[in-house]
Amino acid sequence: MSLFVFLAALQAAPPPVDPVLIPPREESAVETESAAMARAQRLLNCMRLADSDPNAAIAEGARWALTDGGIEAELCLGVGYENTADWDAAERAYLRAHDLAEAVEDTRRIGILANAGRVALRKGDAAAAKTRFDTVLADPDLSDDVRGNILLERAQAHVGLNDGNAAQADLIAAQALLPNDNAVWLLSATLARRQGDLDAAGDFIDRALELDQNDAATLLEAGNIAIGLNAYDIAEQAWTRAAAVDPDGVPGQAAARYLERLAALLAEEPGVPVELPDGAEIESPEPADPQN
Repeated sequence: MSLFVFLAALQAAPPPVDPVLIPPREESAVETESAAMARAQRLLNCMRLADSDPNAAIAEGARWALTDGGIEAELCLGVGYENTADWDAAERAYLRAHDLAEAVEDTRRIGILANAGRVALRKGDAAAAKTRFDTVLADPDLSDDVRGNILLERAQAHVGLNDGNAAQADLIAAQALLPNDNAVWLLSATLARRQGDLDAAGDFIDRALELDQNDAATLLEAGNIAIGLNAYDIAEQAWTRAAAVDPDGVPGQAAARYLERLAALLAEEPGVPVELPDGAEIESPEPADPQN
């Protein structure tokens, strides 16, 4: 479930109030508030449905859009499409929702644009993602938590645009805002390794492991960094743990493959490289001394 869509749904519903403290209102105002609360509840219901049956959520959003439409109907569609990994359709729905919010200066427009940026990133359009994240980050009212997460995603967009320095700057800023977020340190470690700064990568992955010793992706990256440092025993331990904690997931299965290659390398089979997730390869050590 998308954090930003969830927040958008909550923002649509007025906070509970004590009727004793508020003077009587015109019936039209009461009806407007009631309608807003009903739409917010319907959106929350759609989001919950999207978690279990995204196609049913898409159908609900389509029905809703055909009747009274509105921002919430498009968000309902966006969440449904996102949960089916139909990134193009999800992006279109979020952009329609953003346009509607922009037209009426709805405060949810920034969060909705962040969703559109995230979906663009998932579909591989790093340029569009970066442009949207730039706009979101220009908002001075973002909380530290939201700003940190957007910086984290913009860093990924910079990587997609082959701008490692900009990605590094975003990750450093995110570290200050989200010091206890494993993902920040994991991505920092991965980027540092790809840039050839193995000392920094080691420091970053150590912090990620302090925060979560059982995250398979973190353990996988710890092994990758260890390989770069020729610490084959540490790489073996990290990958073994990654494969054990997530045997059916992508990181766990990758770790299992790397363990097989590492075993061949340590058995002194010539010409067997250890392939890392980004396509890099570490050459086999000298047969007489595999630890050097």
